[in-house]
Amino acid sequence: MKAKLLNDFIKIALPIIEENECDLIDAEFKKEGTEQILRFYVELKEGRISLDDCIKINKEISDKLDETDTVNDNYVLEVSSPGVNRPLNKEKDYIKFKGSKIDVSLYEHVDGRKKFTCVLADYNDKVFTFTIESESFQIPADKVGKINLHFEF
Repeated sequence: MKAKLLNDFIKIALPIIEENECDLIDAEFKKEGTEQILRFYVELKEGRISLDDCIKINKEISDKLDETDTVNDNYVLEVSSPGVNRPLNKEKDYIKFKGSKIDVSLYEHVDGRKKFTCVLADYNDKVFTFTIESESFQIPADKVGKINLHFEF
């Protein structure tokens, strides 16, 4: 039920996000504490997204959702930057961030490791090539659970 509702929200919000020259990085509709949160993570196609950009997109999505009356329940709408450790979910992300330091979580252990930090060396034919120090190795995409940009504190 929530997955279908989230897809309905995305169909409404995506044209607005794209009209504002942004990409939808991720979306979620979930309960946090006592509230339902509808959250869109967006970034500009070129450059960095500002708070003003997020506020503008939030207002436009909110107005459109009010028009369509998609859900009767109360929820909080948030439009946010994906942050410095943004998830990489799509092929275009893998191409855009090729050569970047990333954090990888696998579904199962490979060579005794399930989580590691490495460089995204390549992605093609549903196979990732990762590099740690000077050693490269490949892992099929269906074995990879999650990839995020690495952020050094």
